[in-house]
Amino acid sequence: MGQIEAALFDCDGLLVATEALFTVAEAEIFASRGRTFGPEHKQQVLGHPVREVGRRLAEMLGEPGVGDRLAAELLARVEELVAEPLEPLPGVLDVLEACRGRVATVVVSNSPRVLVETTLRSAGLDGRFDAVVTLEDAEHPKPAPDLYLHGARRAGATPGACIAFEDSPTGVRAARAANIRVIGVPAHAGHDIGATWQLPSLASPSARQLLADLLGLELAASAAELTA
Repeated sequence: MGQIEAALFDCDGLLVATEALFTVAEAEIFASRGRTFGPEHKQQVLGHPVREVGRRLAEMLGEPGVGDRLAAELLARVEELVAEPLEPLPGVLDVLEACRGRVATVVVSNSPRVLVETTLRSAGLDGRFDAVVTLEDAEHPKPAPDLYLHGARRAGATPGACIAFEDSPTGVRAARAANIRVIGVPAHAGHDIGATWQLPSLASPSARQLLADLLGLELAASAAELTA
């Protein structure tokens, strides 16, 4: 296994549980039209950029042509929700601490910069990364590889020397298309999202062991703790 030079992190649903806030806003859009937003609808929009989500919501609601308006409505509501204090997801701070001083860290998100920066600030994660790459930084969003290729460049690393952390199939496809190995932490437990490695949580013993292997760390935990 080659040396890892950079760790690239998705934001929504991976660093912070903002995907649940998107779901709240999406459900409100459906409810305003007397519809119920269910898991089958969520699967169709998970991991996609806001404009594409708007287009898909419009299709699901039988309102073609209003996708941009729904996207703007969705983004405005999520911006309100993420402005409230948030907590990083379990294990995130430990992973960032393990990476600190060893590898470059870059956020690579399909969301607009204003939303990503607000999210990181609300969760106390602003200033914890070497760079932040957002929707505006590449011509094509995930699942195209552009954002991850840009993230690798910002990290000063070749794609093959990077690892990505993702929670959605869309993000996994983007990273793998960029020739980047992926640690998957599915937004929906038990779903196979096609990652190189898949973990139940960044706080799990298996996550600690994998990160130790990738970064060449010595773990203080006992073997029993690591296999629990």
